[in-house]
Amino acid sequence: MQKSIISFICIFVASCSCLSEPVGKENEIIIIVSPEDQPHVERILGNLFSNTLYTPQPEKEFSIIYKAPWKLENVNKYGNIIITSLDFPKDSTGDYLMARITKNHKKDASLFILENIYANNQIICGIHSLDAIAMEKEINNNGEWILNEFRNMVELRMKNKIFKHGINDSLSNVVLDYFGYSLDLQPDYKIIKADSVKPFLWIGRGYPYRWITVHKSKKENYLQKDLAWTYLADEFAELMPSIKISEFYKNTANYPGEGINLHIMRGIYEHDESESGGPFFVYIFETETHNEVILVSGFVNYPGHKKNLLIKQLEIIAKTLKKGAT
Repeated sequence: MQKSIISFICIFVASCSCLSEPVGKENEIIIIVSPEDQPHVERILGNLFSNTLYTPQPEKEFSIIYKAPWKLENVNKYGNIIITSLDFPKDSTGDYLMARITKNHKKDASLFILENIYANNQIICGIHSLDAIAMEKEINNNGEWILNEFRNMVELRMKNKIFKHGINDSLSNVVLDYFGYSLDLQPDYKIIKADSVKPFLWIGRGYPYRWITVHKSKKENYLQKDLAWTYLADEFAELMPSIKISEFYKNTANYPGEGINLHIMRGIYEHDESESGGPFFVYIFETETHNEVILVSGFVNYPGHKKNLLIKQLEIIAKTLKKGAT
């Protein structure tokens, strides 16, 4: 085993001038940890990556996979990797691997980030602590930063994949004509329903179904949480009678907000025509017009399957809304 560790480290620290795209699902995180450290690391990092999305089935934001240090050669091209080491309890694998990595990459901090070592847009986080107590303190102090580092890299990779075939300029121009704002959309999105008077647009793509809607409303309708949900339900009933908001799993974020992004609403919807439903969100953007907001909503319909990454794709598209042409 020790021989294979040494063999792998030589590979790990070698430079590579030709990087491929990472493998694995976008939200998979490989955690490298020795068998001696794993019970402690699993408890601490399990708490850090515990955020759950209800679709309505509970889905973790990140999927965690634990691997021993001598398995790292098999997973070094994954997009998200965490390498951990506790000095106590002592071991001959994780400790040795961490010592070589910190030496070769000149990292003497207990927490550090490496990028693009063996794949494009790859993030490798190193966590080296004295013991479980020290690691828990480190995570408590820096957990939000770690989460944001992984979220930002995941979003970057997903955005590159979403728009690898370009942008649907003609459909983006329709959004611009209706609202004075443009939205970056994939080439295979089509108009499902349009009303230039309200104005309202419902666009989507094929199975698994992903829908995006855009409409305007009064800012005053969305200044109080409880009233915001009432107004949203009424507007959906008028614009999309087949869509109904469930009373379960409602939540808001960035509320109240400043700047262009007022706040985000997330929940579960029911679709009468398909007798199914799934997760949805609403991004609410302030405009330059007094008492006006633009609502960009995303819906995923994929019964019996995981939807976490699909709803994330739609959120990435929603955040491309901007004044004027693309």
